[in-house]
Amino acid sequence: MKTTPSNRTIPNTTYFITTNLLERALFADDSTKQIIFDTLNFYRSRGDIKLHGFVIMPDHLHLMVRVLESQTLPRFMNGFKSYIANQLGSLQIWQKGYWSEIITEMRFAIEKLDYIHNNPVRAELVAEPADYEWSSAIDYFNCNINNRIDYIE
Repeated sequence: MKTTPSNRTIPNTTYFITTNLLERALFADDSTKQIIFDTLNFYRSRGDIKLHGFVIMPDHLHLMVRVLESQTLPRFMNGFKSYIANQLGSLQIWQKGYWSEIITEMRFAIEKLDYIHNNPVRAELVAEPADYEWSSAIDYFNCNINNRIDYIE
């Protein structure tokens, strides 16, 4: 019997998450990235998560989210991934599961945000992290003027 790791069910916990697609470059177009971003904002506005960082790459995404009292990480990820798949007209777009790490210290959070924000640079999609529209790097650079993220407290 498969069980959920106990560290994924702790309320009010911040996680670094990576999830991958089955097909390469499915998220290459901006309209698909917008669906992902809008879905994250739906969960934010509903009070399920705090979104501290993100990057939507062509074949995967990284998130830093705080899962609030009303959610668990597995329930959030299942709903998030299912909704995206339905919006894109396919049930099989994601690789099974996801990687998660608990963020316990500000130093670790900064390290993971740096990793998230530099992902498009490492992939040679942009020269500077803040040049990539589908990342929270620009929000940190511009002091979150568009209110797309929730700063870590």
